Amino acid sequence: MSNTGIDEEKQDKAKAISNKIHDLKSNLILDASLTVFSQKGFASATLEDIAQEMGFSKASLYNYYPDKEGIFLALAIRETERFINDVMDSGDSSVSSELSFKENMHRYLKLKLEYSSKYFHFIVSMNVFELFKCGDECKNPNKLHEYVDFKEDVMKKSLLPIFDWAIEKKEVALMFDKMDFCRLIDGMCLGIIHSWILNNRIDDISKTADQLVEFLINGIGVK
Repeated sequence: MSNTGIDEEKQDKAKAISNKIHDLKSNLILDASLTVFSQKGFASATLEDIAQEMGFSKASLYNYYPDKEGIFLALAIRETERFINDVMDSGDSSVSSELSFKENMHRYLKLKLEYSSKYFHFIVSMNVFELFKCGDECKNPNKLHEYVDFKEDVMKKSLLPIFDWAIEKKEVALMFDKMDFCRLIDGMCLGIIHSWILNNRIDDISKTADQLVEFLINGIGVK
């Protein structure tokens, strides 16, 4: 191998190591940011809070993300992706075409409630951000659109299949658009967590998931 070839190989290895270190530190920043955003929400959190949680200087954060908004959107995409992985591939907790609609919905709702209760202020901020941080108000519009599209795609890959499997097995017959129903279910979960936070309590998550499933199957029970 020529000296040029050896030099190029060394450069490639050095670049690969540098990229790994960058990705590692980027994820450590996101880990710290998740703690901060979950405690304070997006509006109240500052870069100083994130740097302090991380043990970095505020200035060093700019080597990885352009601003607080950029950190938040990167975190939103990462955590949304982690959630779908838990729903679809977490062993005994994941959903499956082999399970009944009732069991799949229980598993999905349990995971959703567990995640939302753990990271409530971050989840709320994600929804508010999606609604109001748009157009000229958003410093990272492309990243925001990427997140919005990604979130919609995740719902199609995690919650929508539960309905498709159930419809195929003739377990359910939806009266309106499936994606609208998926959004309704996500909104119900967030509303329940909101109630828990306001009342300073966390109910039994598995039991609450069962109650939600019964509501979805049997309705409000008007007599």
